[in-house]
Amino acid sequence: MKLIPAFLIATALWAQDTGSVDGTVVNSVTGVGISGATVYLISATHYETVTDGAGTFQFSGIKPGDYVAHAEKSLFTPAPATSFPPPRIHVGPGKDPVRLRFELLPPATLRGRVFGIDGKPAAHAKVDLGGGIIVTANEDGSFLFENVEPRSYTLTARPPAASTAFMQEGVRMEILPTYFPSVLDSNSAQQIRVQPGSDQGGFDIQLQAAPVYRVQGVVLGPEGKPEAKAVVEVLSKTIGGDPSPFFSVPFGPFSIAGSTRAASYALIEPAVTKADGSFEFPSMPAGDWTLRAESDAVDVPGAQHQVQFHGTEDIRLGRTDVDDVQIQLLPVFDLDFGVEYADGSPAPQNRALVAFDPVDGGIRPSGGARQNRVENLQAGMYRISDRMMFDGVHYTARVLVGDTDVTGQPVQLSPSSPPIRLILGPAATLRGVVDKGEGAAVILWPQTTMPGDFGRSISCGAGGVFEMRGLPPGDYYAIAVERYGAPEMTTAAYLRGMIPRATSVRIEEGATVSLDLNLTR
Repeated sequence: MKLIPAFLIATALWAQDTGSVDGTVVNSVTGVGISGATVYLISATHYETVTDGAGTFQFSGIKPGDYVAHAEKSLFTPAPATSFPPPRIHVGPGKDPVRLRFELLPPATLRGRVFGIDGKPAAHAKVDLGGGIIVTANEDGSFLFENVEPRSYTLTARPPAASTAFMQEGVRMEILPTYFPSVLDSNSAQQIRVQPGSDQGGFDIQLQAAPVYRVQGVVLGPEGKPEAKAVVEVLSKTIGGDPSPFFSVPFGPFSIAGSTRAASYALIEPAVTKADGSFEFPSMPAGDWTLRAESDAVDVPGAQHQVQFHGTEDIRLGRTDVDDVQIQLLPVFDLDFGVEYADGSPAPQNRALVAFDPVDGGIRPSGGARQNRVENLQAGMYRISDRMMFDGVHYTARVLVGDTDVTGQPVQLSPSSPPIRLILGPAATLRGVVDKGEGAAVILWPQTTMPGDFGRSISCGAGGVFEMRGLPPGDYYAIAVERYGAPEMTTAAYLRGMIPRATSVRIEEGATVSLDLNLTR
């Protein structure tokens, strides 16, 4: 009888108790395999490997379980998910591997020209694509962005000279940062949708001039003393807008904003206060503005972390300079919160991303909600909700402040407020098909269509298939569109205009609902 070495027996048994994964990573436009891409399998155990010259990869000896799988490569962008949260893959023991295919979006090129107010090329103008992506225009005003991630952008041109002020009929004018297509108002700026692997041109901007005014003031600390080294930012403001709408990019959860004219960061460099707490903005355009101040981080007795104080002040410019702005920094505090299941058992930490949204013009806590604690709250009215449940299985059924149920309602929070508890319930799933809708977007939002409500968006996969998980129960509208862009398509006014073409759908707690849609062009 032939004896089999013990190490071969152990190897065979080990192979039976583990699984394998293989597949390819390809360019979504050409279908060609991408070499040197990194592929990850992530759960309690982490695996990674790199694709070969043909874009193929293989994992062996994988511990059985559920994994999040993704691939990445420098300059490439992962294709939008066709379900939210992204599904996990299950790896079981045995010889048959799990086969995966990843599509990565290739970068694009964007080009155009900048012209001065006289119509001549604006040599050396700065052109800003957002996110710190800035290039300098050539002598003929031309500019080129290479290796651009495919998504939507707002393009801005800044004048080349340090001082661009001049007098016109007794009014001080200045050449200002100008949005494509040659407008000063950010709400009139045109979003540019960059397609994967494309070479897009013709994005010309002519710089514009407008009257400007000086704004001076002082920042006072919580005790009323001048606050040095505070940072003062400028936000454009229109009454009725949501000062800080939330949306995922490119797809996922979003909060419905009150108006496209929500407060937004202006193209004005922040100011830092001097030793006497003073600050100055020498050139601000006319309009309604919010000045928001934030102190330097300081140690506070009894606090578990360094604290930053915040304050805001609204101003209106239109005729004269403003020299007497006073911004009062307000005290802040921390609050504990817990996330638990309906039976009272605690949910794992970081299972939810919790939002504390001020409803009275306050400032969203800068420390965020993490590790079951929200930091740097100011006393005021807040609406508490979960932005998303990361497991896709639960939703926040109730929000308790102490023993008081405040679900969907604003609540007054202060240093003496009791701990906050989020009670989870079984979430629902919506899946379906959009006829001829591969690459289209499905938008789902509550039928109340009120500012602060949360909706979802998702990209359709092959055959127009889509799936949304982790949904709260309720009555919704759903619509499939060729193009989706946040934030312009997540305002209450825009969504209300879509209602006549949308489909109504009722979603029950824990249910799986099927919904087929036609593409709205």
